[in-house]
Amino acid sequence: MRLISLVERDGYPSDPNHIFLTAGASAGVSLLLSMLIQDSNSGVLIPIPQYPLYTATLAQFNGAPTPYYLDERHGWSTSVDAVETALKDAVTRNVKPKALVVINPGNPTGALLDEATQEQLVKLCEVHSLVLLADEVYQDNLHKRTTHSFTSFKKVVSKLRSNVPLVSFHSTSKGVTGECGRRGGYFECTNLSDDILGLIYKMVSVGLCPPLSGQIGVDSMVRPPRKGDPSYGLWKAETDSIHAALASRTKVMAKRLNQLPGVTCVDSPGALYLYPQITLSTKAQAAARAQGKEPDTFYALRLLDRTGICVVPGSGFGQEEGTWHYRVTCLCPGVEDYVTALETFHGEFQAEFGS
Repeated sequence: MRLISLVERDGYPSDPNHIFLTAGASAGVSLLLSMLIQDSNSGVLIPIPQYPLYTATLAQFNGAPTPYYLDERHGWSTSVDAVETALKDAVTRNVKPKALVVINPGNPTGALLDEATQEQLVKLCEVHSLVLLADEVYQDNLHKRTTHSFTSFKKVVSKLRSNVPLVSFHSTSKGVTGECGRRGGYFECTNLSDDILGLIYKMVSVGLCPPLSGQIGVDSMVRPPRKGDPSYGLWKAETDSIHAALASRTKVMAKRLNQLPGVTCVDSPGALYLYPQITLSTKAQAAARAQGKEPDTFYALRLLDRTGICVVPGSGFGQEEGTWHYRVTCLCPGVEDYVTALETFHGEFQAEFGS
């Protein structure tokens, strides 16, 4: 793997012996969680809402998920106080926190951490002896580049000269390619001892190697064409057009969703999704319970049945009790028709079940 793009991104060197290629970022996450979980009292702090990979993997290895809630009222920001509260809760449950998971930009929220918050999280990990697991697979998916920029945890840890054990994950299936079937990714280890790195090497070697197409994808991702290369103009035009399309679709969808009665939606600065909150009437909740479903699942299934639009209910990601959400992607072309269908359905749903 070529390291030049990591050095350019962070301003600090990378050691090729500390970088492991994987069949997608999920494989790396699963590997690290399996190594961190010693018994059922081994806890991992995870954001809520979160990508279900984490709760599923913790269940697989009999670990203890320790949730900390993101702040929807402030753009799904990460509150250090919320993490501290989760740590105190872990103590009362006799759970030993081993690691802190941060998804940046967020999935499903699209929130982007500012550097000051990242520094606070690193210092918190120092105090509580936590491994920092930085899920950064959406780092190239930024919709507000003039006001929001991505800063890696590798850069923050290096800048602070922190000794926090850090594992950073990246994937080929996001960015501007988004080909999820081409399983390629990597994780970079910072501040891990040679003994631990040796154990990781043994664990990774069990899988022999990631798919060849994924390895090629990783190389293409970290080593894009440069000015002066014959393909640079085409690559730049394609990349810029994809970023512009995603930014435009996200803006349109957030604006239109926020105009719907009973819907509030944070205008995501990153990732590929929006995560609107929906207010559901008592009648809708009762109809959902009668079918043995969560209210947001009931809403999502009716949306799928009436429009063919597939969203993921918030109950699959975790949410504050008494609130309901769904995750909708901003990838789809024809955003006007797409959002119009959402609007029409929402109006019909409220006409049937009340607002």
